[in-house]
Amino acid sequence: MSQYELMQWLGLGAGAIVFALIVRAIVRFVRALGRIWPDTAAKHGLTFVEEKDSKDGRSIERQVLTGPSLSVVSSREQYFNQRTTSTRVVAKAPRLTASCLFDVSRQRPEATLHLVTTGDAKFDGLRFVTTEFKEPARALLTEPVRAALLACPLHGLRVSCRPGEVTVSFGQLVTGIEELEGAIQVALAIAKG
Repeated sequence: MSQYELMQWLGLGAGAIVFALIVRAIVRFVRALGRIWPDTAAKHGLTFVEEKDSKDGRSIERQVLTGPSLSVVSSREQYFNQRTTSTRVVAKAPRLTASCLFDVSRQRPEATLHLVTTGDAKFDGLRFVTTEFKEPARALLTEPVRAALLACPLHGLRVSCRPGEVTVSFGQLVTGIEELEGAIQVALAIAKG
């Protein structure tokens, strides 16, 4: 065997090893993705159901967690080439009496008319809350809520509160347990308010 042939075999062997490592990483990722919902259900004492429906060119897939005081629905709907994704966490909040709607983002908005500041420099520098209901939103942004929002890895959230219930939603599917747990912790922090 010549040195050239040996180099070819070594190159093929190295390529095979790299390919095997990539396949292994993909398999691990897919398995981890499949464990997000059952693991979260077990952690919070919730029931997990996966729903799939298809009719009239519309395909809907949902992951649903339900319990007495917390529910989570993540859905993907496809209608021909159009795809819509969303995740919604709803927590019962018996002490919540005000209605309020606000958005939380990691990116500072260009217009600051509806920007809410909390007086917490760390929070106000990293998360940007916008709403038309500044005082109710400011009242809801207690220290535990700000801590949950800072720990949440999601880029943007919408928080909707009404008497007895808080909903935290975002327009993407969950791809990591940290995302799902972050949104749940925000909802629970507001609910405990």
